[in-house]
Amino acid sequence: MRLAGIFLMFIFSSCLSYSQADWSSVDFTDEYKGKFKISGGSAKRLKKYPLFVSDYAVSQATLMKGSETSATKGVFSEVSIEGLTQESYQQMVNQLYSELIKELESAGLTIDKGDRVLRSDYVQKRVSKDKDNEVIGSTGNSEPVADKKNVTEGTLPGYGAFAVIRDLTFRPQDKNVCYTTNIIKEGNFDMKVSSKSETNLLSINFMVSFANFDGGRGYKDVKLETEPALAIKADVKLITTNGSFNKVYYKKTVWGGKDWATNLSKVNDNNGAAQWLGLARSAGYVMNADNEKYISELQAILSAFQKDIVRGIKSEL
Repeated sequence: MRLAGIFLMFIFSSCLSYSQADWSSVDFTDEYKGKFKISGGSAKRLKKYPLFVSDYAVSQATLMKGSETSATKGVFSEVSIEGLTQESYQQMVNQLYSELIKELESAGLTIDKGDRVLRSDYVQKRVSKDKDNEVIGSTGNSEPVADKKNVTEGTLPGYGAFAVIRDLTFRPQDKNVCYTTNIIKEGNFDMKVSSKSETNLLSINFMVSFANFDGGRGYKDVKLETEPALAIKADVKLITTNGSFNKVYYKKTVWGGKDWATNLSKVNDNNGAAQWLGLARSAGYVMNADNEKYISELQAILSAFQKDIVRGIKSEL
């Protein structure tokens, strides 16, 4: 166990050698292959009608699982994150949202706080039906939303680092929202909300994960190493009042620094039983984060990221 611990700390220390970037100077469109395509008709609509940020969310992975298998062996690793505080994370999201609104206004867009959408006849009818998968109104002082999927349903989609099986989603407090959690129906829902209220809609969901799994298969052994890795993907939807869904996306995942990670602790290991019984090996870990460093790094990335999103939209107008 002592040798295993020394080996683990050697791996972990090597992961911390990466330095953080000056995110304000990073060209996200160039570095991460940003793509923006807004049709002429949609551009005219963006100039003529107000824009409502119908949903803004930052989803933080809380549990991740990696695996590596060969024809005869298998190994998997499960890791959670500790050290972050809900208060500081929520404060970050509130600040990022305020920055986004200012950036959109600076780009020449007229921002509506949601009153125009919420008082429209179509949305009022949706409110009266009170469907569970439609969220309409103020976020108030609501708590972050925990993902409701069972682990047996597989990993959560959209994350840059694969194998996220649990997360928490934060939204800015005391802001109007209008969205549906039904993935199948969301396109039709957004299109009708936009056209019926004559309001353009923008939704942004940043998905943040904290670990990476480095696997390898040899003739005699299968290995899997768990390391800190801040990875961010953005899901951006821009719907204009003519029913157009415009292309705003980034092909590549944004990878941040690792200086926020303070320790990686192993909490269980069935290695002995696996060797004797031929079972898949498993190891559970806790990734400990320095809250201040983590939030500072993440906020710098997301702030620069959303500035690039706004610049990309503005370039198409």
